[in-house]
Amino acid sequence: MRPDNPIRKLDPRKLAYYEKENYVAYYEKNWLKLLRVSVGMVKESCGLSWLQAIYGAYLVARAEIAFAPFPNNDIPLAEAYAKRFYQFIKNVHREDFDVERAAKLEVNWWGIHRKLFGNKENQELVEALQCLYEEIYGAESEKFKEAAYQRAMGMLYSDHWVNEGKPVDSQLLIQEEEALYQGYKALKEAINS
Repeated sequence: MRPDNPIRKLDPRKLAYYEKENYVAYYEKNWLKLLRVSVGMVKESCGLSWLQAIYGAYLVARAEIAFAPFPNNDIPLAEAYAKRFYQFIKNVHREDFDVERAAKLEVNWWGIHRKLFGNKENQELVEALQCLYEEIYGAESEKFKEAAYQRAMGMLYSDHWVNEGKPVDSQLLIQEEEALYQGYKALKEAINS
């Protein structure tokens, strides 16, 4: 990753908040909120302007829509939109990663998360996230493993929250956001080391 890439300046606290709120909005089917937090999440995670983030969030949403129906999801279409998203990011930041591989790795972890939903034995998800990080950020780092582990833990708390009926005042949401924060903090350290 180029030393001047704005992604290096990501705010782990903001990103954790946006991702947690993204899951909440998705599982509550609050589509307007989902759109708002998705744009914020893409902006923060990818170092984009608001206008760029709107377009990026649109591409991610289209990929998620193609992936969402179960069991009749459209993996090739989800990967096609993910590929457009990663090509957009690559062009904006003039980075050198394999767009096709990044798209496949992105959609792959979605599938693994779905398969392991609520399962604390989630090493396969951790490894999938780590592979994605290594592809996008162009390096191998023990910190990527920690980042992936903590993000997977955040997803696990989210899964438990869903399984408990999505209570608004759940401690699981606090734990989710903290795990995501620790994951993005480790990610920021990895891409800046």
